[in-house]
Amino acid sequence: MSDRLPSTPDVVVLVGNPRAGSRTRGVANTVAEALLDRLGEPPGRFLVLELAEVVGVSFGPEPAYGAKTDLDPFAAVRSARLLVVATPAYKGSYTGLLKVFLDQFGHRELAEVVAVPVAVAASPAHADATASALRDVLVELGAHVPAPPLAVLESQLTDAHGIAAQWADQHSAAIGSHRAGLAPEGLQR
Repeated sequence: MSDRLPSTPDVVVLVGNPRAGSRTRGVANTVAEALLDRLGEPPGRFLVLELAEVVGVSFGPEPAYGAKTDLDPFAAVRSARLLVVATPAYKGSYTGLLKVFLDQFGHRELAEVVAVPVAVAASPAHADATASALRDVLVELGAHVPAPPLAVLESQLTDAHGIAAQWADQHSAAIGSHRAGLAPEGLQR
């Protein structure tokens, strides 16, 4: 990832693993790189938000921010035109950390975002359930999810590049088309 990003990045990778530097982040980065490659955009031009590093948990009216960045992670997600959201499966669903973060957005607040849900799990059932649940919450928040979520098994992580490349080959046209339909003023109909 480049250190010189615009103040409102076009592509954001949101990692919901409570452990920074996880395999989930590796998969998410690989998916973003594969998509950017298929969309003809420069590689590495995306912002990575690891919730383990940037968001603290607060039960008050204001979310608690971590000390590692002065970037507002909520504004970054709202401004993204392409958002890759990745999570490991925890008890058959996405992580509580990701849930707390996403709960801060209002209904349809991500209406100008094209989202790609990515789940990593040990079993196929948990991978599919987690990916589906993540897709559902992103749609509820208004995000456009024009491709099926990517569910990756932990046993497949050694081939993450191949899996991401195959998925991007199949779905980048739909994602690119939806991204092109979004303008800063809102959805073009």
